[in-house]
Amino acid sequence: MQLYYWAIDREYIQEGRSLTKGQWVSFALLGLLGFVGSLLFTSSYWAMHDMGNVRFDQIVYLLSQPLQGADPNKIYEFISGPLFSAVCFTVLLLSFIYFISTRQIRNKAIRKHSKILIPLFLALGIISLVGGFSLAVKQIGYADVKAYYFEDTKIFDDHYVDPKEVKMTFPEKKRNLIYIYLESMESSYASKKYGGVEQYNLIPNLTKLGLKEGINFSDKDELGGAMQIPGANQTASAMVAQTSGAPLKSVIDEKNVNSYGKNVDGEFFPGAFSLGEVLSQENYNQMLLLGSKAEFAGRGKYFKQHGNYDIRDYHWAVDQGLISKDYYKWWGYEDDKLFAYAKEYLNELAEKKEPFNFTMLTTDTHFENGYATRETPDLFNDQYSNVIHYSDQKVGKFVEWIKQQPFYQNTTIVIVGDHLTMDKDFFDNADPNYTRSIYNVFLNTDKNDVNNKKRLFSNVDLYPTTLSALDVKIDGEQLGLGVDLFSGKKTLMEQMGYQNFYDELNKRSNYYNKNLMQGSDYETEREKEGK
Repeated sequence: MQLYYWAIDREYIQEGRSLTKGQWVSFALLGLLGFVGSLLFTSSYWAMHDMGNVRFDQIVYLLSQPLQGADPNKIYEFISGPLFSAVCFTVLLLSFIYFISTRQIRNKAIRKHSKILIPLFLALGIISLVGGFSLAVKQIGYADVKAYYFEDTKIFDDHYVDPKEVKMTFPEKKRNLIYIYLESMESSYASKKYGGVEQYNLIPNLTKLGLKEGINFSDKDELGGAMQIPGANQTASAMVAQTSGAPLKSVIDEKNVNSYGKNVDGEFFPGAFSLGEVLSQENYNQMLLLGSKAEFAGRGKYFKQHGNYDIRDYHWAVDQGLISKDYYKWWGYEDDKLFAYAKEYLNELAEKKEPFNFTMLTTDTHFENGYATRETPDLFNDQYSNVIHYSDQKVGKFVEWIKQQPFYQNTTIVIVGDHLTMDKDFFDNADPNYTRSIYNVFLNTDKNDVNNKKRLFSNVDLYPTTLSALDVKIDGEQLGLGVDLFSGKKTLMEQMGYQNFYDELNKRSNYYNKNLMQGSDYETEREKEGK
């Protein structure tokens, strides 16, 4: 019977028993608005519940970027999850409303009132859109959305120190730098004995490096690390924050000259002056090694524009014949290969007369559950614990290899996590009062008597701290929003308090938009318009 009502019978059209052209248009708008509203809700629910450690600024960041290099599994999950749910909801909504509407049209007594269907369809569409939007904002958090769009901060006006204007003095013999980003690496993975939350120590090598061999800046007396902040809470933005001293925030203004380097000239964070640019001016050879695709989230653009790094990513490995063009594991190729390639490329850099900055990023510990290979030991009751432990083993062996190389004597190693894990259920059994932190250790420095315990700091502080670890003297001991942790000077987070610092970074900033995200080209465009 329902199929009968769906059929567009010629007799019904002639007698006014089907929808008119205007009603069809409003009916289509109802479908469009209903789909958008439902997709907003299902997408926000999926983002906040299927992934852990996700905040509003991360969602904006991901929406601002192209899909190249994205994890195909996550794209499939989005299509089969929130997108499919939104389509099903829209189909059911339209089927129900069409069935009810056509039944009413068949009743001659009320057919004369059928013109009300047009405003009714439009009203229902608007209700669906507003309802979906409201539910989406509720999932994400009203406070975050309100701060992001409607509240202003002066933290950049009052505290940002432009690295371009700071005098930095390098030692006569410049030190090499090996900078290792470990995907989702937390100090929390250590056992409770060493400051973590685990029954067994998942990261014994990193624990030893942090507590016995190097300097681990910690939020506690035991192994600890950095506090996570907005604009530095996923891989690309964390890499930018650690090397520029500023969080990476998405910005949209009235000209849509907007987020993450997608302005009129395609620049990425044009107002920043980063670690790579400082070292480039000192004639460092710089290389970025990663097993994923560098273009994802603009990482390749950032490191190319800010330091002219030699980027060797998944595409580079394919082009060089290291892997076949149809080889694809996890995010590209696995970390076993990454560490093997790293040894070869480090020797390549060491043969040159100039100092080097070798930067690499692991991926096997990415959520959900990490990537387990055949070589991953099965020691614990879940895959993610095994993957984390195996990553720790690989890092430990890699550091031991570096120590045996001739270049090690004049080389500083920085090992850091990028952000807290987004694995949604890994810490379900942890003490809710425990503060998770991002791992760090500085190896082979000449620093002594360092105030590295019970510190409050974030990714932005690692920029001046890394240069200080290379024996670079920084006038004022601050770059961007970051403070040199070796100096003993209080960080902005220590001065303001964690929550206040966090809340201020959540807000919009005219200084940030004008001087960092848009750069000098933005000013030129506005001057042309007489603004």
